[in-house]
Amino acid sequence: MEFTFIAPMKTVFRSGALDEIGKYIGGYGKRFLIVIDPVFEKNGTLARVQKELDAMGIAYTAYLGVVGEPDVSYVDDASAQAREFGCDAVLSIGGGSSIDVGKASAGVITNGGHVKEYLEYVGTGRKVEIPPLPFIAMPTTAGTGAEVTKNAVIGSKKEHFKRSMRDDQLIANLCILDPKLCVSAPPRVTAIAGIDAITHLMEAYATWKAHPMSKALALQGLELAGRYLQRAYDNGEDLEAREGMSLAAYLGGISFSNSGLGAAHGLGMAINIYFPVPHGFGVGVTLPYVMEINAKDNPTLYDAVGEAFAGKRFDKPGEGTQVAIQFIKDLNAHIGIPADLKELNVSEELAETMGNECFGSSMSGNPVQLSGEEWGALFKRLI
Repeated sequence: MEFTFIAPMKTVFRSGALDEIGKYIGGYGKRFLIVIDPVFEKNGTLARVQKELDAMGIAYTAYLGVVGEPDVSYVDDASAQAREFGCDAVLSIGGGSSIDVGKASAGVITNGGHVKEYLEYVGTGRKVEIPPLPFIAMPTTAGTGAEVTKNAVIGSKKEHFKRSMRDDQLIANLCILDPKLCVSAPPRVTAIAGIDAITHLMEAYATWKAHPMSKALALQGLELAGRYLQRAYDNGEDLEAREGMSLAAYLGGISFSNSGLGAAHGLGMAINIYFPVPHGFGVGVTLPYVMEINAKDNPTLYDAVGEAFAGKRFDKPGEGTQVAIQFIKDLNAHIGIPADLKELNVSEELAETMGNECFGSSMSGNPVQLSGEEWGALFKRLI
């Protein structure tokens, strides 16, 4: 047996950590680039952070341009702003988009060039040779796991791609998890982020690249998400549920960083190339179908997952797997994730195209490998 395991250098998990952020980030830099979702400027979160930094004598410049999915223009603009200000550290506060923009910027600022050059499949193969600026991630949603991953997923609205900038050096120096920051997330955001977390965990558990540590963390995360996602969706102020989902998303990020993902992420990427829907929407819709395909090849693949969801053991091999698949279908229905792609009005021709464009590092980790034509046939079923 042989495997490697990576994780952030330091993680702080504490409800209310935002109010003491100064004591956690001291020593990482003197001139910060703060990448923050504009909504957190409006609700006063940025002002609270600025107060802490002012008290410590830390200078800062805030980049507020991240809207929707992360775009190459955001990274290039944020990197240019940071260079002009002379930043020596990056702090991201927000959802996965803000965190991935900050993470990628930390690498581009020190290595130069444009972020597209570093992206898999569409770039020039440029590498992160110079260590990135110290990077601190503080998520405000429980889903992407971007706070603990070694890659930043960046797309282009103009050129229609979505790919990863990936390097072990991009992993955060410090991850601060304050579940209270998730309380303000509306039900739709909670649902989209939460099903993304479950998909990370499910695929990290099932991939042929999984190893004992990643598999154990993924299963623990699935138990938490199965218990708490519906509760967090139904009552956003349920702090126990928010804490459970924050930890589940964190475990999902660590597990898939170490073992990779699967076909739901490949299919979701193809959807995002053509439709401006949230990432969690695409992976959430396709997850139960991918699980069915994988279970047809290995009927007991998700048995332990089904037992974690149900909180009991099953006597018959394969019974837990069927429970796991049905659990995801029922959960999706409850939190508003559709069972198909009809609302996107996908043509059959585009479905075929997406089937051929879903291949990448995520798809390569799926336990069942299908052709582009076969994945296209699945897309046709969903339209």
